[in-house]
Amino acid sequence: MRLSSGLQAGDLVVAGQGVGEPTPLLRALLDDPAPVDLFVGLSHSDVLRGPVPAPVRLVSFGALGPLRDHDVEVLPVHFLDLPRQLRHRPRNRLVLLVQVSPPDADGRHRFSAAVDHTAELVDDADVIVAEVNDALPTTIGPTLDPARIDEAVATSRPLPTVPRAEPTDVARAIAAHAAALVGDGAALQLGLGAVPQLMGEALADRTGLRVRSTLVGDWLLALDPAETVLSEAAGSPELYAHVAAHARMVGVPEVNTPVDGLVAVNSALEVDLSGAVNAEATARGYVGGIGGQADFLRAAQRSPGGLAVVILPATAERGRRSRIVPTLHAGTVTTPRSCVDVVVTEHGVADLRGRGLRERARALAAIAAPHHRDTLGQEAA
Repeated sequence: MRLSSGLQAGDLVVAGQGVGEPTPLLRALLDDPAPVDLFVGLSHSDVLRGPVPAPVRLVSFGALGPLRDHDVEVLPVHFLDLPRQLRHRPRNRLVLLVQVSPPDADGRHRFSAAVDHTAELVDDADVIVAEVNDALPTTIGPTLDPARIDEAVATSRPLPTVPRAEPTDVARAIAAHAAALVGDGAALQLGLGAVPQLMGEALADRTGLRVRSTLVGDWLLALDPAETVLSEAAGSPELYAHVAAHARMVGVPEVNTPVDGLVAVNSALEVDLSGAVNAEATARGYVGGIGGQADFLRAAQRSPGGLAVVILPATAERGRRSRIVPTLHAGTVTTPRSCVDVVVTEHGVADLRGRGLRERARALAAIAAPHHRDTLGQEAA
């Protein structure tokens, strides 16, 4: 397949991410490369696992999944701010590659189980190339006018199945501590991974829960929420069917707003002794991204009865390196200390609300791995 609309030097090509990735369109671009910037996000396919032809320069908001094996130009921006930032990047045209369902009864396409920055960029795009996939579930959410599509490619392929992460004893302990912070009636924001899955199972007995999350996994199936508002689902066919029947799909700006009782739970690579978070880089290089972490944590703080929670294992490298650290790696601050209420490791909960810097340091040292506490305690003194 070749993109008949043609790409031009200096184009910024922005592809849908996650389960909304238009994989055949990406593959066609890489098979017939042009000197363009290709903006991609999280990918569940293998299309980016091989070499990327030299004329194509990869750009992303992070280095997630297969992007860790490539030379990526990372834009250090919040996920909420991506559309605004991307409008400033093209040296020529803005080209969108999207995946949508066939026209509905009103003659409009739907973004199905993934509503990301591409949906917000439709009005700004110079060219829109759409994979029209007749196997997509029909969801309640944003639509695309067929008149805006410059080229359509018909496909029939199921959404990718994203397997559940294998739980560990550390994940179970973190999930138990974090779930205890979520009461009846809370609005829950979680992502993907073993801890969110375990938390979903632990929260099955809560009443009146609501879900407001950019991304959900199969943990949603363990709950019976009164309301489900999200931007993307990634998991099993059962999850996609559930989302089509019960969820409302919205853009990131809408899901990322304060609501009563919002409990936002986000993961980290490191937390320093003041509560600042690094979710981006390690000594191995750039491996994460800013994403929506700071935005959700701040939204939770601005929500009546809300709570901004950061979770992480206490150690890395089989216990040799503490993830509670005096100073973040290379000074990488994904989320400032002012946006964090609670930090959770397998060793407990550090509640930072109302605590000064010395008090925070002592609380965080206390949930570090026991064999690292003395060193951290000296830093906290």
